[in-house]
Amino acid sequence: GDLYQGNWGSIDSSSGCLATVFDPACYYGHAEADLGIAHMFGMPPAFFSAYHSEMPKQMGFDKRRLVYELHHWLNHVNIFGVGYSHGASKIAQQLLEKG
Repeated sequence: GDLYQGNWGSIDSSSGCLATVFDPACYYGHAEADLGIAHMFGMPPAFFSAYHSEMPKQMGFDKRRLVYELHHWLNHVNIFGVGYSHGASKIAQQLLEKG
């Protein structure tokens, strides 16, 4: 997934405020995968609260979230260079500490 602050927003409609994704990256897989890049780029806590009110955290979420986030850090190192390597190392260290 490619869910980060630059490609989502909301639209006012007759039925209320609707969340909208402007630049979706189509993905068939675990719903939590989109949250990796959302955590990487610091989506606001209210976003995650709303998300988990609709899709509750499942057992093991905290570790899987780090794996999904690490994927995006490594992808950014590959595409954009070593400026992202510190973040990748930090997440990898957290995974090692969790076992």
